[in-house]
Amino acid sequence: MSGDQRVVDAIGVDGKVTLMWTEALRALVCMAPMVVYAALGHSTYLVVLGQGGFFFSSLFLPSKTEARMVMGSVILALGLGFYLMGGAVAPYPLVAVAFTFMVCLNLSFLSGWAVGGPLALTLVMIFTAGLNTGGPEKASANFLAFAAVLGWSAIISLLPVWTPIPAPKVDPTVPDRDLAEQGLRMAIGASLALAVSYAAGFAKLGWAPSAVGNITRYDPQLSEKRAIARMIGTLVGAVLASIALAFITSPAILVLLGGLFGVLNGLFKKTKLGMVPIFYTATILLLYTANDITSGGSTIWERIAYNFVGIVIAVIVVVYPFPNLMRRINPNTTISK
Repeated sequence: MSGDQRVVDAIGVDGKVTLMWTEALRALVCMAPMVVYAALGHSTYLVVLGQGGFFFSSLFLPSKTEARMVMGSVILALGLGFYLMGGAVAPYPLVAVAFTFMVCLNLSFLSGWAVGGPLALTLVMIFTAGLNTGGPEKASANFLAFAAVLGWSAIISLLPVWTPIPAPKVDPTVPDRDLAEQGLRMAIGASLALAVSYAAGFAKLGWAPSAVGNITRYDPQLSEKRAIARMIGTLVGAVLASIALAFITSPAILVLLGGLFGVLNGLFKKTKLGMVPIFYTATILLLYTANDITSGGSTIWERIAYNFVGIVIAVIVVVYPFPNLMRRINPNTTISK
């Protein structure tokens, strides 16, 4: 069976979406290092292994092996570089805000790249994960674990047994001015969210700017939909994590449940449920609290509050008043209309 035919089988010739069983299995294999690590009684790199495996399993999957190799190399080479950069600048607020602005702006231009364009904006998430480490020491300590799980996931994803997931289309004809506007929106929003995070003393510096980076896209209507999805995903994911923490006190069970949510995310990837980050939120919260169950309540509320800040800022730069400002600067702009 050809790769194109498997895509038809997955999505359906009549447009009806079916469950992605191979993606569920791929997610399980990608997150296997986390489960094995926890089973051996270790916890130091639990969040890194779980986050890395979940992240890679949630991405699209090209039909051709060479395209999958490029995808893996982009994530490993560029992504891990941005991770280390985020950790390196985290202790210095002004420097971190400036670098966040530059990262978002430049990755917006890279989103028009025919080869790596579909991955470009996802690298913002890896940069903000570096910010969450709080400093270069922890980022450096996490580096090999992060590289190991991403490398494992990249190699596993080369296997021809997985059903391909088409990459988001890249339009190389999009004018640079429109990519610049997208980048400015994301750069201003993420930088502002990070500044608020520093000023308010947020425990996780990257969560608010990550929300901005996840939401802001070229099409304002798409950005609005992503904002709604982010809020729903955060709230429902937090509820799932709260229910789990109310009945489960074993760190091992919490890790397994986090892995199960990763599998469910893969299974429902091509459904409307899969478009909302419910399972990702629940997994991250469970992994962050696996080492200290007593911190679960505060971590859940932090996740909700920090994401709410990022979502509000993203809506401001996407909906109002930023588009009106851009029209004043460039009356010929098309993205804001």
